[in-house]
Amino acid sequence: MKKTNIELIRKFGEAVLENAGLSNKDAAVSMDCLLLADLRGVRTHGITHLKGYCDRLEFGASTAGHDMEYIETSDTTLVVDAKHAVGMPSVMEIMERCMEKAKVSGSCIASVKNGSHYGIGAYSPMKAAERGMIGFCISNTVALVAPFGGADALLGTNPISFAVPAGKYPTMVLDMATSLVAKGKISLAIKEGKSIPEGWALDQDGNPTTDPLAANIGALLPVGGPKGYGLALLVTLLTSCLSGADIDGDISRTWEEPEKQTNIGFFLGAIDIEKFCPLEVFKSRVDAFFDVLKNSRPAVGFERVMIPGEIEHEMTQRGISEGIELSDATLNDFKALSEKYKVNFEFE
Repeated sequence: MKKTNIELIRKFGEAVLENAGLSNKDAAVSMDCLLLADLRGVRTHGITHLKGYCDRLEFGASTAGHDMEYIETSDTTLVVDAKHAVGMPSVMEIMERCMEKAKVSGSCIASVKNGSHYGIGAYSPMKAAERGMIGFCISNTVALVAPFGGADALLGTNPISFAVPAGKYPTMVLDMATSLVAKGKISLAIKEGKSIPEGWALDQDGNPTTDPLAANIGALLPVGGPKGYGLALLVTLLTSCLSGADIDGDISRTWEEPEKQTNIGFFLGAIDIEKFCPLEVFKSRVDAFFDVLKNSRPAVGFERVMIPGEIEHEMTQRGISEGIELSDATLNDFKALSEKYKVNFEFE
């Protein structure tokens, strides 16, 4: 596939999202997040869903986020009703609030209900890391994953995202689903007519399957068996039971049911490193340990030991200069969006 300049995609997407109802600022944040996903190789959470976000805005299942409610329950805690706002800009706004409070109190955590799909989970934590903070964000999702030893989808893919700043090294970014793979990989395989590897999912009868359509009505498997199951359950307890968001099994499917609102729970926050030690001292300590890891012997079959997020960082640098690939399915979506929202289509 031919690679397309990311600024061309950004300009197009921002115009589409503004015409779909978002403010200029929120459209810019949304496209920045979606493009980051594609640049980092996480295509399942990138611009492939631009049309899906617009559809949800059109149906009213997602909103422009003008009426989110904040309750400051302490110097270090926020309780937020996101009121079904589009996820990317709403989560970034909440993280901004957390960072403001963390600058005073040292840390701040927000518990959020009535959230919507927010794209790549690492986006807001990475923004915190750029500001010299440790950022994290976790979310429950629609039930797609079987508990360890089970056949029914009762848990979400429940992503966990952390970003920790370094000095000479790129920010360490841990961004993982608690399932073996993210649900987006199933959706993308369906959209592009591809099969999935065995071991990713079960069909509705509890049998292993390579058919993404069967997996879509069956269940994904937790990463690491009982360990992934435990992490997924922990995410649900922190995101749903604290905030009053729906449990995983009560959340509607974001892309298959675009007319339905979601009450997803988020648990996110920021830690101001300067309240513990000077930022540069912290970064030097991080670099020192990364030196140990990077200088260690690689195992057979590996060229080097890598830091979490390092591969994605290198992909991002290449993508910024070379552009990113747009699948035929995504280009078809762009064509339809250009006609619907009266935005020039410049991808031919």
